[in-house]
Amino acid sequence: MPTSAPIQHKKFEFGTVFGDGGRVLAEQQREKKAFTPDEVEAIRAQAYADGEASALARAQMAQAAAIQALADAAHQGLGSINDAVNHYKQACVDLALICAQKIAAEALAQFPQAPVVATLEALGQEIETTTRLIVHANNPSEELKAAAMEAGAYAGFAGQIQFRDKPAFPKGAFEILWSEGRAEFNPQQVTEALEKALHEALEADAYHQSRAHGAHS
Repeated sequence: MPTSAPIQHKKFEFGTVFGDGGRVLAEQQREKKAFTPDEVEAIRAQAYADGEASALARAQMAQAAAIQALADAAHQGLGSINDAVNHYKQACVDLALICAQKIAAEALAQFPQAPVVATLEALGQEIETTTRLIVHANNPSEELKAAAMEAGAYAGFAGQIQFRDKPAFPKGAFEILWSEGRAEFNPQQVTEALEKALHEALEADAYHQSRAHGAHS
């Protein structure tokens, strides 16, 4: 035999409870079904204000999201711009080095004795008291020898200059030895040192840019 569901009893609630002398002690809240025009207008104004506040909040949220999206796009764009700038800086340095090498090679071809002359003139007092200079160079020409002796005399050197061939030296390179010192010039080493210094400067600049970019992101 099927079991019937238990009967649900609803608690009886009194509408209004009166006390002694007819004083109202409690009164059940009834749903209001009729409103005056003023009440209707107040409800409508409150609903409009609530809707306007909700729409404003949604608009502010959308605006904040759009600003964040623009900031993210600008952040990514700035990184790309920095990469492009660094790339062009590198290209400019490489091009400048190529031009410098070509200009230096052409100048050395036109005036091969100029570096030796400039070095002897710069030594000045350092070679005045020595009695002999030894100049190592790759196949030193007669023009180079004459220019070196003239420059030594102009610098105050009154001793002897000896020239020795160094086939292993690149064109334009030389080494000057005396009893108390040594001076040398190698155009290849100068170019390599200049290239290294410029690239290190570029790397340092890129590093500081990345640090600054990260600090503002």
